[in-house]
This record gives sequence, C-alpha cells and structure tokens, in this order.
Amino acid sequence: MFDFTLEPYWTLVLLLAGGVYLAVLELVRRGLLHLDQKVKRESPSERPDSSAPFVSVIIPCRNEARHIGETLEDLGKQDYPADRFEVIVVDDRSSDGSGEIAGRFHDRVSGLKVLRVESCPAGISPKKNALRRGFALARGEIIISTDADCRFPSGWISSLSSEFNPETGLATGLTIFDRGIQEPFWQRMQQLDYLSHSFFAAGAISRGWAFNCNGSNLALRRAAFEDIDGYADFKQVITGDDTLLLQRLRRRGRWRLCFSARPASLVRSWPEETPMDVLNQRLRWGSGGLSYSSPALVFALCTFVFFLSLLLSPILWLLGLASSFWMFLLILKALQEARVMAQGFQAFGLKPDWSAFLVMELIHIPAILSFSIGGHVVGFRWKGERFRRAKAAPISPGEVAEA
Repeated sequence: MFDFTLEPYWTLVLLLAGGVYLAVLELVRRGLLHLDQKVKRESPSERPDSSAPFVSVIIPCRNEARHIGETLEDLGKQDYPADRFEVIVVDDRSSDGSGEIAGRFHDRVSGLKVLRVESCPAGISPKKNALRRGFALARGEIIISTDADCRFPSGWISSLSSEFNPETGLATGLTIFDRGIQEPFWQRMQQLDYLSHSFFAAGAISRGWAFNCNGSNLALRRAAFEDIDGYADFKQVITGDDTLLLQRLRRRGRWRLCFSARPASLVRSWPEETPMDVLNQRLRWGSGGLSYSSPALVFALCTFVFFLSLLLSPILWLLGLASSFWMFLLILKALQEARVMAQGFQAFGLKPDWSAFLVMELIHIPAILSFSIGGHVVGFRWKGERFRRAKAAPISPGEVAEA
C-alpha cells in the first residue's frame, strides 16, 4: 500500500464540484415546478386572428425523403391563420429527392417555399448555412426552426407564437423521441437520455438561465436574431445553432427567454435508429462544449470534474488513497437526478420510465465523460459527412462579407 493519501484534498474537490452540480440540479427542479404551476394557472389561449404576427417556419433538410412528407402534412393542418405564416424548406444537398417531395405540398401548406442549396461554403456549419439561407428568404417577424423528421400538433405554431410579448426574444418547447411503436430497451434509454437534456433546458430557462435548448422546437424574434448578428460569432462551430444562440441572447441582456410547457408546444422527433448513430449524435453534442458562454462553461467544467472524480474514486479508495465519502455523493447524485426527472415527467404530463433510468445511472458517468472528450478529439459523422473538430475550416473573406 501507498504511504500517502490524497485526503482531505480529494474529498474537497468532490464537495466543491459536486456541490455546484447538485445545487444547479435543485434550481432546475424548482424551475420545472414553476413551469408545471404556470401551465395549470393559464387559461386556454385565444385562437390567433388576422392581427397575429407573421411567422416563418424554416426546415433545414438533408436526405429526409422518409419523413419530410409527414412533417409538411402536419404543418398543413395548423390552426394558425393560413395567410399569417409561411414554410421554407431548405434542401441542403439532398440526394434522395427530399426537395422534390417537399415541392409536392405547395397546394397543402401555406406559403410553402423550397430552396435548394447546392454547396456549403468553407468555414460554416452545414446546418447553420442552411438556416442562414432560410432566414434570408423568410418574411416573418417570428421565425421558427425545426427539423425535417418532426411531427407537430395542430396548435404548435399558435402555441409557440403566443409566448411572445414585445420583450421576448426566444421561445422554445419540449421535443421528445417518438416513433409510435413499442421500443426496445436500448431505444427507451436513448429517449430518456434525450428527455433529461430537455428537462434540464426547461428548468434552467424557467429560472432565467441559458444552458441549452433544442433547435427542432425553437422560435426567435427576427429583431433579436439580428441584434446578436445571427450566427456570426459561432458560425464555424459545427453544432450550436440552438444552444449557442440561446446563450448569446442571454448574454445580450435585453431579451426575455421562455420555455413553453403547453401540450400544444410538444414536438415529436424521430430518434437515431442504430447504436452507432446514437454514438455519433452524442459525440456531436459534446463537441461544442468549449464554445459555451462563461456560466454554462463553468457548470460544464464542474460537472466534468465531479464525474471524473466519482469515476476515479473507487480505485483510489481501494488503494487507500481516498476516503469512502464518494459513495455518499454518488447516491446523492442519483437521488437528485431522479427528483429532476420526476418533476419533468409531471410538468409535461409524460409517463416515467424508471427501469430505463436505473440502467442509465449505471453508465451515465462514463458516457458523459466519453462524449465530452470524444466530441473534441475523436470526431463524429453527421448527415453523411465526417467532422474531426468542433469547428469548420477558417472562413474566407468573401464568406465573412456575406454574413
């Protein structure tokens, strides 16, 4: 055995990093409780009329022939006034006829436009390039982004747009994975992991914080988007068309952010279908962490230190280098995460899946650490392309001028 110990320093690191993580989770849980109470207090919103703001729905689409038709069918059934919204499908170099399929819905979807993108300039994320092209074409005072594999209730546009008052810059809602079938257990775990991110976003935004959000269910005031120069500050980052935008708006300080827990704001998205696709998706999400704003980055680093310390603690304990205090914090972590999930399920009226939660707890720490490191070091595949860094190649002078 070793004749030295890491105590009390090791326990101090666990306490400090773990304290930040657990305290933030508690505040997120209270934010979810606030959302739940807010929805219960609200009276049914009035149906929008001709005075409703004009809304542009932008759908970046690449090789989504399998889903784009159902997405547009739902948008054709919205209760929002047909003359007060438009839908812009940005066909981003699809090779499966996605754009042609979208074009067949001109007579069923209000103000449908299909824009073909033939190439992506160097130095910009492909999705941000598609969104930027859509924004340039959009006429809406409110601009909603979503994905080409999503399904929406008939009141979706009405629900999101009703969140806007003159001070609101961004409104977002919950997205869940749902294929409408009985899923295998590993898919249930994927869905629960996705929900945990969304619940965290909902509770944090309800508290006035800006950690993360989902671009498949995101509404922006055009003036707010222009106020922060759109994606200009982070256009090279492969991810972040949603979260980094949220954080910039929060840092700007003049725009209200809100999360809608109304049932009509719920979006259902198609999940990744193979474990390898899930791996690449999580690596992509992890790749943008170092681009976060300062508060979010501090929390991410505290979480990383806490999780890494918990992972190493059993080994150090067995070697006699650290105390057993980590066991208490590990149990506390699981209990606090369960409380957040329970509050999220209640706030959004979703059925809990505690068996998947228990299994997820067993792999949560190594998975988060692996994705956080791997997204920056290993790289990932996305939409048929390989990305080895969180950022794209340097921007050319002409591309900067265009932005």
